[in-house]
Amino acid sequence: MAACAPPSPDMVLLNGRVFTANPGQPWAEALGIRGDRVIAVGTSAAVAALASSETATRDLGGRLVVPGLNDAHVPDPGVDGAGLATFAHAALASGVTSMHWFVSGRTVQEAARAVLDADVPLRVRMLRMPRSGPDGTTIDSRPHLPPQPGRRLDIRGMGLVLGAVDQARIWQVVGWAYGTEDLLAIEPADEQAMALYVQAIEQEGLPEIWARKRPRVERAGMGAVALAPRLAASGMVAVQRPGGTVPLASFVNAGVTLALGSGQGTRPFGVLAWATSSERGSEALTMEEALIAFTRGSAYAEFTDREKGHLTVGALADLAVLSADPFTAARDEMGGIRSVLTMIGGRVVHDVR
Repeated sequence: MAACAPPSPDMVLLNGRVFTANPGQPWAEALGIRGDRVIAVGTSAAVAALASSETATRDLGGRLVVPGLNDAHVPDPGVDGAGLATFAHAALASGVTSMHWFVSGRTVQEAARAVLDADVPLRVRMLRMPRSGPDGTTIDSRPHLPPQPGRRLDIRGMGLVLGAVDQARIWQVVGWAYGTEDLLAIEPADEQAMALYVQAIEQEGLPEIWARKRPRVERAGMGAVALAPRLAASGMVAVQRPGGTVPLASFVNAGVTLALGSGQGTRPFGVLAWATSSERGSEALTMEEALIAFTRGSAYAEFTDREKGHLTVGALADLAVLSADPFTAARDEMGGIRSVLTMIGGRVVHDVR
């Protein structure tokens, strides 16, 4: 029997500058996509040779391609219907394909219903924020079931903002997270709370177990620089967003996985400009480090780094083709960068011809 040729791509993207976020092959010229996956990464000639007469071809004209941006910290926008559709469109037009929502203004059940009813193409990870209700009960104290009520919606994890006065609560939620599969994300309200959080992680269980659980610290302040080696040893993930002076390069250099968020779900290139600005001093990231934090780092923070956050063979075809190159754009022009083509799972969800 004659050997069968491998299936041809549904689409090829040629003649671009592809930043893959893959350390083994950080740059390429072209991608081949079949179904919801990347099936080829390489030169334009090699990828074009895989195409058949039924393959859609897109000449990128030298534009930069990046993995779909993953906004790791977004307060629930609190909208549904047309408002949610408008919010999603703005995110997609900015190259954002995934985001992590912290739900506090309503229950996660209500937020999930809004996302499912609107059928937004974004990939949304929701984290509940347990809090006291008006009748004395705790809202969203338990994990949501089912944890994945939609193809692109995942509801797992809890986020809390805690200060030094909440020492007992910090130890309580750390103990809960260690004994369950619930992702933990704490935003310390002060430096003492940051130190207490790290101490609780270190004393509550084994570092190899915590490394699998990836506990998150949201917007750690500069006092956390001295704690960076301990965060790395405990497998903690740092999620930073603009606002005040925060560690960036110190975490990367210490081996802490860094993720970036905008706090709003749109305008991600303003975040990249902030993270790479000379105003950050010794904490400034290179553009490559910042893009990795906004893609692969954010995927790692939500346990999806095997499938997304990078453009490698077998990965989900979540990507954005940019209107300008952030590697060469002036910092004051970065905020105006948009996506001219956004794909989620091989499907075009935003296109500017």
